[in-house]
Amino acid sequence: MKNWTTAAVLLAVVACSPALFAQRGGGAPSSAPTAKEDTNFDAHNLSGSWIGTGRIYGDDNPVPEPLLTPWAKEHLMLKNISHAGLNATAKGASSAGSLPRGAASVDENGVPSNVPGGHYPGEKCELQGTPVAFNYTNEYPMLFIMLPDRIYQMFEYHREWRTIWLNRDHPKDLLPSYFGDSVGKWDGNTLVVDTTGYNGETGHRWISENVGHYSSDAFHLVERYHLADATHLTLEMTYYDTKAWGDKPWTGWKKEYKLDSKTDSLEENVCDTARDYESLIAAPIGVIAVGDKDKK
Repeated sequence: MKNWTTAAVLLAVVACSPALFAQRGGGAPSSAPTAKEDTNFDAHNLSGSWIGTGRIYGDDNPVPEPLLTPWAKEHLMLKNISHAGLNATAKGASSAGSLPRGAASVDENGVPSNVPGGHYPGEKCELQGTPVAFNYTNEYPMLFIMLPDRIYQMFEYHREWRTIWLNRDHPKDLLPSYFGDSVGKWDGNTLVVDTTGYNGETGHRWISENVGHYSSDAFHLVERYHLADATHLTLEMTYYDTKAWGDKPWTGWKKEYKLDSKTDSLEENVCDTARDYESLIAAPIGVIAVGDKDKK
């Protein structure tokens, strides 16, 4: 009877061993919750500054662009583009082979790409707005400030900002602008932002530095922000433009972010066509003064 009791105890201990139980495929041993299971953060609080992961400039999208309408080919096309971050291949292909500065190719719409002296977003310090502002958030962070009735989203690059209004509809008499009118609503733990009222033709708004045409005043942007955990944010976007693509949406736009600071890490970034601002802030004041004096 004693031997039987001992064997029974040993069998119970072995059977309940977490390691062995896991190896048998019966389940995982108890442990601290993973990041996605962590409930110690507010999934509706995007506060803080966020820096993108992945390529430095531009964007990638595995979904090819919808066919352009005849009107778009006549009114929205760019003559050329200039940026070292442009894809070396047609849209939809990997950008791993990005072109060196000055090397030329042609995009899917026949626009010469990465041409020296070509066009690029904000070249004359004009506002960029969304979605092209997201092209630069992998090097220049963006900041969210959460308020009860609105969210302020600030971009370090060119010192731009927008307002995302919560739980209200678009006004009927919108004033067209670079950032349009943005309204946000929570769908579970996902913030859905709907933006219309872009200035389109009058502002020559860029969609992306990798796309060889502007958007029209019918451009419509839908963003979906989702916190995977307290330090990782996903942004998915869908583009609509009835003048450019008819009734075809352009899906597949996605960016990943990590928390840069829970408060604010944005630095001063000024666009000045007359002077190279980045070289000014990097150089000692005395050197700048001497250089300016020598130029006069």
